[in-house]
Amino acid sequence: MEYRLAKLEDAKDIFEIVQDTIKRIYPKYYLPEIADMFCEFHNKENIVEDIENGNTYILLENNKPIGTGTMKGNHILRVYVLPEFQGKGFGTYIMQQLEGEIGKRYDKVKIDASLPACKLYYNLGYKTVDHGIWECAGGVIQVYEMMEKSLKKAENKADSLRLRPYKNCDAKTIVSWICDEMAFRKWSADRYESFPITEDDMNQKYMNCNGDGIEPDDFYPMTAFDESGVVGHLTMRFTDKEKKILRFGFVIVDDKKRGKGYGKKMLELALKFAFDILKVSKVTLGVFENNPSAYYCYKAAGFKAISLEQDEYYHIFGEKWKCIELEVDEYES
Repeated sequence: MEYRLAKLEDAKDIFEIVQDTIKRIYPKYYLPEIADMFCEFHNKENIVEDIENGNTYILLENNKPIGTGTMKGNHILRVYVLPEFQGKGFGTYIMQQLEGEIGKRYDKVKIDASLPACKLYYNLGYKTVDHGIWECAGGVIQVYEMMEKSLKKAENKADSLRLRPYKNCDAKTIVSWICDEMAFRKWSADRYESFPITEDDMNQKYMNCNGDGIEPDDFYPMTAFDESGVVGHLTMRFTDKEKKILRFGFVIVDDKKRGKGYGKKMLELALKFAFDILKVSKVTLGVFENNPSAYYCYKAAGFKAISLEQDEYYHIFGEKWKCIELEVDEYES
């Protein structure tokens, strides 16, 4: 995957991403006059202007342009991902990158939300502050949500995060975050036989089977929490007899907290525990290539991708999912 500032030669690809997505998705939500208005607003001339102003980014997967996003000041606009790539974290990733740029100069980010994207923005922490009205052809009126997110507030809340050993009662909350099998397999790979899992399934694996580990003292499930309760979870297990190499797994954050810095903060706390308390020399983890939001969260926390002699693949849903290996071999607490 590649995310970069768009160039003029990318204008055609970005135009096609936007137009294709609108024409295939928006008729499910809007009258034809409103869908046509979106197509006209995101015309090639406006896209070229934003590229020339250095405001537009493009996302490529296996060298194929699949998504785009634009920012003007602290306003995000024109975030689109091709329909066949939606639901895989690419839209969240584009939003996080744009928020990161905006956060360098502003404490607040704004976005005008279309109906298909409202749920994504809500899950990323945006709140509706007003409504706008747009008059389309034939007198048809579109009412849209004007949403905002306080970047400073989100960062402060994540800073209150703490880490403790997992308890049986945590399982009920953790399993409730996994609502579909695609997300479940990105989280657990083939470590569970079937979906969905229950709190008893999790506790059986963790408390009775030592996380499927061999050594009796090599597995440490952990829970992240703040004043609202349980908000994150991961496991730690030693992969060597000397107990110098620790592997993180089952990393997950409450989906209502995603995009707010909780994942990064939880990983930072876990790394501090690993290096300062357990005195390890290295921490490793794996992430599927089709989970870009998790990959870049790990990168932000200090993990670096490493090359293996042979790529590791899992066979899931009849597909081959490539697993990217990452590690941290030094950490400044």
